Amino acid sequence: MKFITEDDLRILFRREPFTSYDLLGGTRLTPGARQFLVDKKISFCDDPMSIKRKTFKPEEKKVETKEPESNKQVVISGMLELKKKTLQAQFLEAGLLLMERDVLLAQQVFDLERKLSDVGKESTEEDNTIQVCTGFHKDNIKEPFDDCFDISGFHAQSEKGKEIVMLHRLRCSVRELAAEAGDNRFNPVINRLSQLICLEYGGKACQRK
Repeated sequence: MKFITEDDLRILFRREPFTSYDLLGGTRLTPGARQFLVDKKISFCDDPMSIKRKTFKPEEKKVETKEPESNKQVVISGMLELKKKTLQAQFLEAGLLLMERDVLLAQQVFDLERKLSDVGKESTEEDNTIQVCTGFHKDNIKEPFDDCFDISGFHAQSEKGKEIVMLHRLRCSVRELAAEAGDNRFNPVINRLSQLICLEYGGKACQRK
């Protein structure tokens, strides 16, 4: 163990005056050194246990602040709106691709993009996307339904396979967003896409199970 003498403290004090002195581990003050600190009114502690407690002071736990529920809801709503915008862009892209193959079908996809943009907004315009068929009509177009029939490689290889797969992909994307948002106002768009898929496949009778 090393002892700190009065001379050691005097040399340190001449170099740079100090008002407190902390002992390093493994050192002790001599009686003369202790009296020097007392005379100079310099605070010190030569209790080894006290020094140990000070040196290894436990870290204070950080208190996590939870984000207010209202702000969290705003973030979620904002993210859903961004996803809807991305989905609208997919409809526009699909419409452009269909322009080269079927102008009438492309126009109906553009109409659905406008319908999609109105979800979550108050609109007084008449809904011209609803088309009556043996499976869907104005009374049930807003209800949730499964796909009229499963789309497989067989349908993809048919004469209108590209159109069918493109419409099916849009339908899957809308259904995913509707499930995440928990909003049944997406259902008319989903059901209209089912109608278009059936028409492209050439179905004369309703294929909905």
